[in-house]
Amino acid sequence: MTTQLIPSDIHLSDEELTEGGFTNSGATRFKETIKGYSDMLLQRSIHLGDVDKAPNLPREITHDHVRAAAYSIANSYGKPPKSKWSIPAQIGEYVAVAVIGAGASNLDKSMGMAAFGLGLAIAVILIVARLLKTRSEW
Repeated sequence: MTTQLIPSDIHLSDEELTEGGFTNSGATRFKETIKGYSDMLLQRSIHLGDVDKAPNLPREITHDHVRAAAYSIANSYGKPPKSKWSIPAQIGEYVAVAVIGAGASNLDKSMGMAAFGLGLAIAVILIVARLLKTRSEW
């Protein structure tokens, strides 16, 4: 969508930015960031308006949609992307705990002991790896 919906009364002159202490490169980056943010805010607001839209009615973007879009943009900055292995590793934790439970109910058999030990080892490794990864992201 290329519709220009940004108000025309938002103006920042180079002089204002220079007086504010911006260098040439800082002023350029500031203007590009403002433009990028406004484009992203527009697209996310439209998306949220589309999600809440009733069938056969025109889209209405309310202040709640704009606020939610701004919050989602602000909340996404500075967060490292999720690893593609985080969900499979967490599923592995649950499976390993299930193996521990099955093995624990059959500890009188050698297969139960092996399942308990193997499940425990895998669960501990996966949980420690996840906790270390989470802690390193602080």
